[in-house]
Amino acid sequence: MSKKTGLGKGLSALIPDSLSVQETSLIKQSKLEQDTITTLESELRQVPIADIDRNPYQPRTVFDDEKLAELTTSVQEVGVLQPILLREQNDRYELIAGERRWLAARRAGLSSIPAVVRRIKDIESFEQAIIENLHREDLNPIDEAVAYHRLMDEFSMTQQQVAEKVGRSRPAISNSLRLLHLSSDVQRLIIDGALSAGHARCLAGLTDRKIQEKLASRIVSEALSVRQLEAIVSDIQDENVNDSKQKAISGMSVKEAAYLEVEKILSERFDTKVSVVSRGKRGQILIEFADPDDLQRIFNILE
Repeated sequence: MSKKTGLGKGLSALIPDSLSVQETSLIKQSKLEQDTITTLESELRQVPIADIDRNPYQPRTVFDDEKLAELTTSVQEVGVLQPILLREQNDRYELIAGERRWLAARRAGLSSIPAVVRRIKDIESFEQAIIENLHREDLNPIDEAVAYHRLMDEFSMTQQQVAEKVGRSRPAISNSLRLLHLSSDVQRLIIDGALSAGHARCLAGLTDRKIQEKLASRIVSEALSVRQLEAIVSDIQDENVNDSKQKAISGMSVKEAAYLEVEKILSERFDTKVSVVSRGKRGQILIEFADPDDLQRIFNILE
């Protein structure tokens, strides 16, 4: 049984694992290397490996050498069983998806590789590269965040538009982008797999990078769970609120139930963290936002 990824069904046509029935049947033909078969959207070809260039929009930056070596051995023994996805660029080809298979085929010494060739634009190439990696869960949390940021920066897309393109919720995109505010040392631990995506999202709630790095070290050395980290971060945030209000609510360790309920309702309403700070009969409501685009979204809700 295949694992659900949260991607919309409308995106399945963009993912190599979900090729059309026609393309799938063609792949199984024994004389694949001699055939060039045209479908409505693409062509199935045997493409010279030397004519293929890496996709400059490839969001994935880290490849596991051990797994790549295993794939190379498999390719040497049985060949490339699943076509890669390419697009034509003048007289050459550019990878959209299947870079590991392409690298393994090169290492295995193959001269050509089966490929589905599609005629698409830059933004479509980038979108399909992201979707393919998300579908396979190959992107680490930082690469995923960078990919979303590039879609917004290079193609002038909003968070909502990115969410619709990749089949995820807008809050999920917003939370992912927050990881880019982590210190470079913490980001490296995430890329290396020392910190989970849950740890990363929790640390992103802290603005002090020194505290981020200190907690990241504790996660690694003490094997802290995400729940344990959340409790620590919550305590730190409560202390910061107290300090910023000049001890106005000093000694208050447990918020009144009514305030907690208001925080819960507003957090759900705005899809972000909301804090209620009480100072006697007066107080403040603090609404967090990830970036200017997220602030505009919240402003639109208020309107």
